[in-house]
Amino acid sequence: MIRVASVGSQGHVERTSCLLCGRATFDPGRGEGVWAHGVAGGRQVLICPDCQRTRPRWDEQLDRCRTCGATRLSLVLGDLVCRACGAAAPAEGGGPPEQG
Repeated sequence: MIRVASVGSQGHVERTSCLLCGRATFDPGRGEGVWAHGVAGGRQVLICPDCQRTRPRWDEQLDRCRTCGATRLSLVLGDLVCRACGAAAPAEGGGPPEQG
């Protein structure tokens, strides 16, 4: 089992979980699918394989790139980066990247 954690604003450890159902991260079994990565509200998030399978419009929860509309966003060294078109912007704004 993979355990991913981060330190919250109050200094306590927060476990990473599915944005939609709150399920704690885990290594999916063979053929179960993989966790989807994205950004929602300017924060890096994960979507579990079950939610991807059972919620047809799960990606509507994710931020979109202002340049190309893709949901393939990542937070990289303080920047919000679109993995589809390469647009990048500082993450402080909390919004999707904008080509500049």
